[in-house]
This record gives sequence, structure tokens and C-alpha cells, in this order.
Amino acid sequence: MGFARGWLDDVSIRNLRGRQEKHLAVGLVILSLGTGLSSSMLSLYLLRHAGVSATALGVAWSVAAMLGIASGPVMGHLADRLDGYLLYAVLVWIMCVATASLTIAPAFVALMLISVLMACGRGSAAVLAALIGRAVSEDRRVFYRAVAKSWANAATVIGLGLGALVLALGSKAAFQIGFLAEAATLFVAGLLVRSASVGAPARQSSPSSNLQVGASLSRFAVLKDRGFVALTLTNSVLMLYVSLLTLALPLWISSRMQAPLWLTSVAMVINTVGVLLLQIPASRKVTDVRSAAIMGRRGGLLFALSVAMFPIALLNDHLAAQIACVGVLALFLVAGEVLYSAASWELVYGLAPDSALGQYQGVFSAGLDVSLMVAPILFTGLVAAQSMTGWAVVALAFAGAASLITPIANRLYLSRQVAAASVSRQAL
Repeated sequence: MGFARGWLDDVSIRNLRGRQEKHLAVGLVILSLGTGLSSSMLSLYLLRHAGVSATALGVAWSVAAMLGIASGPVMGHLADRLDGYLLYAVLVWIMCVATASLTIAPAFVALMLISVLMACGRGSAAVLAALIGRAVSEDRRVFYRAVAKSWANAATVIGLGLGALVLALGSKAAFQIGFLAEAATLFVAGLLVRSASVGAPARQSSPSSNLQVGASLSRFAVLKDRGFVALTLTNSVLMLYVSLLTLALPLWISSRMQAPLWLTSVAMVINTVGVLLLQIPASRKVTDVRSAAIMGRRGGLLFALSVAMFPIALLNDHLAAQIACVGVLALFLVAGEVLYSAASWELVYGLAPDSALGQYQGVFSAGLDVSLMVAPILFTGLVAAQSMTGWAVVALAFAGAASLITPIANRLYLSRQVAAASVSRQAL
């Protein structure tokens, strides 16, 4: 009872301060509701009702993924130069129009709309992260992101449930109503974030916070920051965890294990509930860049342990043993996710100069896009090869990337401190 009361207090809207924080969080929740609704519908609608072939759909998603990789850094850079609130609203409203257009678009146009949705979606994510970084005080950013993620996860689950209802109905009209409902959520989300700019204080940055190797205000200065680029590369490896639950586990259960496919749903429930309950407590363990590096390493090592459970699950063909292995895998994965999420938020906010926060958010988030491109090839190949060695290599890759976080982050943090001290001396 005490834990439940404490958790409810943690996720209460009372923890959010002022118009900006509340509007940004509620806008994200509404957006998550809509994207959860459409995520289970889009591909099936195009295949069943829009006359799109499976091959064309695969190509369209690949092209969209590549555009998503470029969109985050570009839109993040624009968020550093323009009104980020307006930019976010425009991107989300473009998604609104594109989603509504799916209901009437012919096959070729519908395929192009996938790229529009992906580019605007990934770009808007980078812009929103930068807006949060500037709207929320430094000591509350990670906690705020944890609260917002908990809300967003709950909204996504509701959206997935509504999407399942659409799939159960199966008619073209049901799909079209679903897309129009998502378009409405996108429109409202854009309005909320746009209205958050009313009365927003002017952006202020100290000289030390704007300091960066080279010129912090130059175009894509983040790409000249070799330490941060290295950190982004480790993030690309670690973000493969996202596809472990949604792609690797269903493939592994269906092809190698003598277990029912519903185990995948059980693992997803464990993950969803775990994030809802544990993300905020995990965020309290992250207070600065150094603690974030430690938590990020622990999270990555937990990902490695979850990968190791794939071949271990085959050592015993009894159903009870395999269910236990999948359960342990899901627990390792959710523990790693809440630690690594909190760590990654602080690492970017703590290491990025305020004047280039959008750039840094966009480049770092590109790690997710890269992992989503690599994951289908990697995990389908591992399942097809039926090789235990392959899983061991992937687990070692996770462990290696996790071990690199601490030295890279600490070195970057030290260089920022030295540079800030130099600026302070010059100002005297």
C-alpha cells in the first residue's frame, strides 16, 4: 500500500511546475495515445486495403528509416535557431495531415507518406527533448522525463488496445476511423505544445554552458565533438535492446523454443508494468553526469544478460523452465531499460551546451534509428543461423558498449569542467 501511494504521488501532475511543463507532458501523452493506436494498424492497412505489396512496403520502411536518421539532427539544429515550440507544432501538424490523408491516398502516395511520418516523427522527438531541456530546471530534467515517460507508456498501452479493437473489426472503415482519430490526437498535441510557449521566459545561457570544442554556435558543431560522437556510437549499440522484445524474442520463440507465442505478450506486459513502476525510482539514482555514466553502464550490462538468456532458454526443453527463462529475460530487460533511459537523458543534457541542445539531442537520438535499421537483419540472421556463438557475440557487444560509457562520459565531463573554469577565469 505504501509503495502504491508513493508511486501515485510520483506520477501526479502536481509534480509538474507551471504551464510549460504541464503542456509539454500532456502533449506527449496525447501524442503517445495516437501513435500507439496507429502503430499496429499502418502496415496491415496498407497491405490489406491500400493495395501495397509486401516488397514495396519493406522498401518504403527502409527509406523512411534512413530519412529518420537525418531528420533528428537537422530538426534539432533548427530548434536551436528557431522557435522550437512552433517548429514542433508544425512537424506534428504535418503528421496530422499525412495520417488523415492515408484514408484516401492511393498506394504510391501512401508509401511516400510513411517517409513523411517517420521524418517528422523523429524530428519532432529531437525538438521536444530540446524544449524540455530548456523549459525544466537542470536538477529536475531527468525526473521530469521519467514522469513523462511513465505517462506516455500508459497512453501507448491504451492506444495499442484501441488499435487491437480496430484490427478485430478489420474493415476498411474501421481503419480509416482509427487514422482520423490519430490525426485528431496529433492536432491537439501540436496545439498544447504551441500554447506552452505563451509566457515562456527568454532563453538564457551562461558562457560556460555554451562552451564547446570549436564554435558551439556553428552549424552541426556536435559532429566535431569526437567524444560525444563516440558516446552516440555506443548508444547505437545499446539501443538494440528495443528490438529484443518486439522482434528477436517472437522470432526465437516461434522457431527455436517449444513454448507458446503468448510468452511474448507476457514479456511485454512485464516490460510495460516494470517501466511504469520503476522508471521514476530509477531516475532518482541519476543526479549528474558521473552517476549517469555508472547507471548507463549497469543498464547496458543488464541488456547483455538479457541477450545471454536466449541460448540459455534452449538448455532445457521443459515448458516451465522456458517460461522461467523468458521471465528472467524480461526482468533483466526492464531493469536495464529504466537505468539506461535515465542515464541517457542526463548524459545528453549534462554534456550538451544549451546553445546546441537540439543538435546534441538529434544526433544522440539517431542511435535509435540506426539500431532499428540494423536489428531486423541482425536478429533474423541469428535466428536463421541457429548459432549460440552469435548470441554470445551480441551479448559481448552490449557489455563492451556499456563498459565504454563511463570512460567516455567522464572524459567529456572533465573537459567541460576544465573549459568552464578557463572561461570563468577569463571573465574575472
